[in-house]
Amino acid sequence: MEIKVQNKIQDNKVTFISDFGEGVGTWMDEEPDPGRKYTVEVTIPEKITTEFIHESEEKHCLIEMDEESKIHIIGQLEDYEEDGFAVLRLEESIICFDTDFDEQIEHLHGKFIDVMVSEIRLNSVGI
Repeated sequence: MEIKVQNKIQDNKVTFISDFGEGVGTWMDEEPDPGRKYTVEVTIPEKITTEFIHESEEKHCLIEMDEESKIHIIGQLEDYEEDGFAVLRLEESIICFDTDFDEQIEHLHGKFIDVMVSEIRLNSVGI
């Protein structure tokens, strides 16, 4: 995913803009330069439960912060494995995350879903 780093904030966190909206992520590499564009791999470090995954009424990709500093992501659930590994597609980009396998999530395969997480990690892929 291509992002533009806006500002560095505490504990390796950065604010950024992407084609899908604005967010905050934990920068996992050497300190980024504000104002510079980076190609990054986005990962969700926490295991996501069914409580935080729902079918979306929106049919477009989105990343935004909510009032409680949670990160709201909308994308298409492209793959869901029996071990709970999931792939969320945001147009040309993907975000991988883990769950405990659940049939409720499996039924969302191919659909746009809302995911709420407390953190995303950003790794520069140097492209």
